[in-house]
Amino acid sequence: MEAPDPSDALITPSLRAFLHEVVDYAGLFPPADLSLHRAFQNHAEYRHEEEAWMLSRFVLPVRRLPDLTTNRPLLKEGAPYDLSVLGTGGDTVDAFRAAFERDLEAIEAFDEAHAEQAKVDVMEVALPDALVGGSQAEGIDFLESITRTLVATGTAKLDLFFEVPLRRDAVASLPALCAAVAEHNSQQAVPARTVVGLKMRFGGAEPTDVPDVEEVAALIVACRDAGIPFKATAGLHHPVRHYDDGLDTKMHGFLNVFGAAVLAAEHALDPPEVQAILREETADNFRFLKDAFAWRDLTVSIDDIQYARENLALSFGSCSFEEPVDHLRDLEWL
Repeated sequence: MEAPDPSDALITPSLRAFLHEVVDYAGLFPPADLSLHRAFQNHAEYRHEEEAWMLSRFVLPVRRLPDLTTNRPLLKEGAPYDLSVLGTGGDTVDAFRAAFERDLEAIEAFDEAHAEQAKVDVMEVALPDALVGGSQAEGIDFLESITRTLVATGTAKLDLFFEVPLRRDAVASLPALCAAVAEHNSQQAVPARTVVGLKMRFGGAEPTDVPDVEEVAALIVACRDAGIPFKATAGLHHPVRHYDDGLDTKMHGFLNVFGAAVLAAEHALDPPEVQAILREETADNFRFLKDAFAWRDLTVSIDDIQYARENLALSFGSCSFEEPVDHLRDLEWL
């Protein structure tokens, strides 16, 4: 029997449940902009760190899959790697489907070459512009066409997360889009060939790349109400909402976002209540207890944290794994 890790005693069970496999490592992307070899080597090393329980998938563009062959020695180390690829996408439905077919071919070729060492089971890709602000019926038709493509290519398992631009027309149509996604997911056999969810971007090179609190709350509530998952990316290196001097704007915290999601799921919070959690800037108002997570006077049990993390708020992409960990250490939670 393996001896317990002494560091485990320092981590409250609720924090471990809250942050379990929460970070998708995306070191290839700005501002890190690492080479593929360096980024993948980092990911391999993080799998042996004390905080490896926080680490989820390695993220790379689908077109870079062949380049992983040069990292074959690392691929052979330890358990198989879980990969999330960024799809090519397309502005129109026809352009998207053509690119999607090519992306699936690249995934199939990679899987055949590295079946025992790594698997691509998630794709993140922008929703076609033509569907942004569209109706539920348009969303259902699009997802049905995607399913037909997956069946035709023989893809066994690939979950899809469609990035939605958080502009006014997109936010207004979120309930219709989420309803279409929920309808698609409900039609999946068991085990599902593809579970569909949404993806939200939290930052970028410009202040305008940071979505408003109202927009973030709208997506969380829409996904919660429809029973579909979401992923996040960019701009979530810090645990708690704060002012960023470089961008000259307020930035979201990953504790705010995921805390808002798990509490919204447990307490059926309305958008203004979710917004209040997203606006919280005092770290001490988030508490990780032995048997629950709490924000102010709202609590959620470990079982319900795990349920929300598995079914609603899945993970966030970050070009740094070390920064979120270091900030949590500064707060003395790790």
